[in-house]
Amino acid sequence: MIEGAKAAYRAILAIDNETPRLIQFVLRAVGGRKNSQIVDVGCGYGRALRALRMAGIDAIGIDVNPEIVARNNKDGLKCFTPAEFVAQPIQADVLIMSHVIEHFAPRDLLAFLDGYLDYLRPGGHLLVATPLLSARFFDDFDHIKPYQPVGLSMVFGASGAQVQYYGRHRLKLADVWFRRSPHAVAYARGLYVKSWTTPLLQLINLACALGFRASAGIIGQASGWVGLFEKVDSSV
Repeated sequence: MIEGAKAAYRAILAIDNETPRLIQFVLRAVGGRKNSQIVDVGCGYGRALRALRMAGIDAIGIDVNPEIVARNNKDGLKCFTPAEFVAQPIQADVLIMSHVIEHFAPRDLLAFLDGYLDYLRPGGHLLVATPLLSARFFDDFDHIKPYQPVGLSMVFGASGAQVQYYGRHRLKLADVWFRRSPHAVAYARGLYVKSWTTPLLQLINLACALGFRASAGIIGQASGWVGLFEKVDSSV
């Protein structure tokens, strides 16, 4: 009974409204073309790869951890380390970077993006999913900095915005969607150390999640974004 209640509580709080939008953007980017080459950079344990496969979309993943790569391949996913990937004659139609860019400092991110954009064909699309700054952003130990769509457009666009550096490639923002999440208590002792306040705090967060669901996200807050960028042929 207690375990069932805990499972129900976790299920109500576990809101994933981002993955369906990511799939929609991939479908839009490929435009119904068969045999499109889709690459998920920083795929982790294949969450996006599995969602794409369920939608009937083949994709390959890249991850720096060879153990994760081996696990994914064992599970029937096609996955490479970065060194293995660069040895492949791949020109991608879509590059996915889901919850990747926030792990880089600006100059490191510039080099990282430019390096992978070399493998994206002109007219292809970069799909970015990333969190905004929130009370829980730094819960992830190696989150470094939140990025916003305008920042990428300044560095990889053609606006001539006054920034310290520019990417070698040009990107044009084709569409953006802002993820919303329930309001929630984040900084309270009872959420970290069990005390008499713990049930009350959990009840408050449960009510916030229910209100978020009932209002279709209106009673909530922007917590991340998914951006679809088109790679512009710089030779034109």
